[in-house]
Amino acid sequence: MATGTGVPGAADRPTRHGREGSQMMWNGPMMGWMWIWSLLGLAVLAILAWLVVRLTTAHPDAAGASSARHILDDRYARGEIDEEEYRRRRAGLN
Repeated sequence: MATGTGVPGAADRPTRHGREGSQMMWNGPMMGWMWIWSLLGLAVLAILAWLVVRLTTAHPDAAGASSARHILDDRYARGEIDEEEYRRRRAGLN
């Protein structure tokens, strides 16, 4: 007697999906959908990872403008540039 079927010799008789009905998931029409859902799941995970990285890293444009302003302020404070040069360059940063 086959386990779980209650029919004598059921394990020996091949079915249209192979020897056991559970093989339908791997060899039947559902196999294509399993690949599609797996790839879709991986794509969603990749997008989420990209969003996390994008939202947690500093934006270089915002940091670059403020650091350029600090450098300009420091050069003016040390006397490397005069007031006219300072104002012209500061206007260029804005």
